[in-house]
Amino acid sequence: MADIYSVRQTSNNSGAAITAAYAGANAGHRDVARNGLTKALAAFDIDFAVNGTNFASTELGANGAVKDVLNTIATLATVVGYSALRADSGANAGQIITVLVEGDFGTDEYDGSNAETFAAHLEDLIQAKTSVGAGSVNLSSATVTAVAGFPLAAV
Repeated sequence: MADIYSVRQTSNNSGAAITAAYAGANAGHRDVARNGLTKALAAFDIDFAVNGTNFASTELGANGAVKDVLNTIATLATVVGYSALRADSGANAGQIITVLVEGDFGTDEYDGSNAETFAAHLEDLIQAKTSVGAGSVNLSSATVTAVAGFPLAAV
């Protein structure tokens, strides 16, 4: 497989100079430059479960419920990405997102009192939000599930 810098060199007229300058200034750090993740990735599906509310049109803004939920997750883990909103199985548009976070989260006493999965702890925190976002939505029926196939190891 071609090295990313070799591909850049052949597709850029001044690539040889760029590659040489990069290699000289960053000798021994090429792998680090390609990979910003140092931990495993975990993914969680969050179903907001607010029937009749299209979160894509009402809750994605600066004061929206989606940002509020992402900020809550960010207090516990590093959010590295999230999906676009998608419809749930009940045909409610814009109800579910998948959130990627750094870390491998097993069962623990996240709330300080009982052993539970990280998904269950996130669900508790999100369900406690009974009046959030631009439309003041109630997330007390929200669900959080760990996505199968995760965690992925950092490479």
